Amino acid sequence: MTEVASYSDPLPKLATPGERLGWIFNDRHLYLRRYPEPPPQPRQVSTHLHERLARAQQWTTRGVLWSLGVGTGLAVLFFCCGGLTSMSGGSNDGGSLVFTLLAFLAFVAGVGGAVLAGLAPSMARKAIDNARQQAQHEYHQAYAAWDARRQWHDQQEKAKVDTLYEWSAATPAASTRRVDIIGGTTYGWEAVLTVFGGSLLATRGPMTLVDFTGEALCGELMGLGVSTDRSVQECRLPSQLAQLDLVGGLAPNELVDCLVEAMYGDAQGPSRAERSQDSMLLREVCDVLAPNLSMARLLAALRVLTDRPVQAALTPEESERLLDLQPDDSRRQMYQHLRRIEAFLHPLEAMGAEAGDLGSAELTCLVADSDGRNAQSELLKDLLVQWLARRVLRDAAPLGSLVIIGADEVHHRAIEKLSTLCERRGIRLVLFFGHLREESLHTIGGGEVALMRLGNHQEAAQAADFIGKGHRFVLSQLTRTLGGNDTHTLADTYGESESQGGSSGTSRSFMAFSSQRGSNWNKTRNWSQTESLAQGTNWSDAQAAQRVYEYTVEPRVLQDLPEYAMLLVKAEGRGSVVQAVEVDPAIVTLPRVSMTPVDLQPLPDPTEAVIPASRQPSQVTVSQPQPLAAAETTPQQVAGSVLPGWGAAPTHQPQPEYRQQPYQGPWGGPR
Repeated sequence: MTEVASYSDPLPKLATPGERLGWIFNDRHLYLRRYPEPPPQPRQVSTHLHERLARAQQWTTRGVLWSLGVGTGLAVLFFCCGGLTSMSGGSNDGGSLVFTLLAFLAFVAGVGGAVLAGLAPSMARKAIDNARQQAQHEYHQAYAAWDARRQWHDQQEKAKVDTLYEWSAATPAASTRRVDIIGGTTYGWEAVLTVFGGSLLATRGPMTLVDFTGEALCGELMGLGVSTDRSVQECRLPSQLAQLDLVGGLAPNELVDCLVEAMYGDAQGPSRAERSQDSMLLREVCDVLAPNLSMARLLAALRVLTDRPVQAALTPEESERLLDLQPDDSRRQMYQHLRRIEAFLHPLEAMGAEAGDLGSAELTCLVADSDGRNAQSELLKDLLVQWLARRVLRDAAPLGSLVIIGADEVHHRAIEKLSTLCERRGIRLVLFFGHLREESLHTIGGGEVALMRLGNHQEAAQAADFIGKGHRFVLSQLTRTLGGNDTHTLADTYGESESQGGSSGTSRSFMAFSSQRGSNWNKTRNWSQTESLAQGTNWSDAQAAQRVYEYTVEPRVLQDLPEYAMLLVKAEGRGSVVQAVEVDPAIVTLPRVSMTPVDLQPLPDPTEAVIPASRQPSQVTVSQPQPLAAAETTPQQVAGSVLPGWGAAPTHQPQPEYRQQPYQGPWGGPR
């Protein structure tokens, strides 16, 4: 349950020294560490008890039969021995009685063994139940002790994280003087003005605020100033234009430059000749009116040049000198030109009639009556921005901060000039742009940028491009080739040769007759077997990693931002981060709120944390400084994940098995 601190009026608490755009939520529960000791596990029943039960169940029937058989057999044997002893006669009645007793005991022992064999499974089960109950009792005791230690650890961790701030102030970097706030709604802007404006008043002192929206968004900030006993002055334009002299104290050349720049400030490609002609004409007129220059006297001079009745704001001598500037024919030719200049300046005729000292208040608010786009409001806006630049440049009274709300239509050259002046004089410049287009696109990035809700998808995409993209490598292609060749050759060679020969002869002599005859036969047979085996394997692995760029913050996130939320693109060292900031003034009433930035402690290791996290979710690093000569990395190292077995040489390739076949011999039979 969230506790809410009770404050009768929370606004004065916002005027605490220290600049802050809002607050960053830092979840203190991410610092909770889980109890490192694992819970105890119940002890398992010894396996030998289960083995005993299995043996008892297996041998029950056999044990009963064996016990009864052995007991009965012995009883019969002893009984027969007793009978034989009694039949032998004599005085052996005692021996017969002994054998009878032995027979009875044998039978009883057999029955007892059978009973024990039958009860063995039950006894084994009871032993298992007793062991299980003992294990459960020991487990409950160990778990209770472990749970007590765990609860004590959790209480210590909770007490530790409860001392941490949960909301820390989000501040611009000390090295930047300008803050651009892009997008958002009027309610969101009002909240930012209350929170940021209150801190600027308490930190930097006097503030000048210009509101071009026509919604008077500074009302709550003015109430904060009054409640903290600060002087507050409000001037509504153009209804109270008489109290503000935007051209007072200017030299003729300065006044001419100011008016010409205001008249041509947003013109698309104005003619240089027209600008030069207006400058020359106004300079001649101002030289006549100097040193008493005012918008009423300047308009009166233009009416004299267009042959209007004598103007009370001018003396007769000044009217004569004005008429002497141009001949009558030239004035008639310039009539349309003079009327155009008069039309520009006519709405400002009452300017400065009741001018006071706007620099005396600690909070000065210049508020437009409406945000309608017309010639008067656009000219007044340009003159007001130039007046602010002169005040920054010349005012002796120190100005702590300058806030412009609705700066979308202010020319980027005027904003850049004002930004440079504020930078050199240490003034905090805060610009509110309703949209990210036209002039805001030219000026964004001159300081730190805070992005609020941008409903238009094109503006959201441009803002996401400004925040930046990060790249990562993803696996885009895998190629694997596995091949092999096997050659198995078996050759049989058989050869046979046969030779046959013979001889015969007869010889006769006078004394004897002999005959000789002989023959020979030779047969040779041979065979051989040749076997050759050749194996080869080839493989290749290849993978390709593709570099993919992704938005650090998706455009849809910017379109769906809550009304009181902003994303602050903040410089940090030589890199940048994006911080999620809440600007609701009611946060100041919550507990564990710091009005200054808080250095975050390192998060616990994800393996030890109750809620694993590698960083606070309210901050994302966009860029970090890299060394000039970064170590080269292979695509395998940056691809992240590779399928198992890809990208490395196979440790073992299965080889086909060849088995030696017995030689069959030349006729198909075994050798």
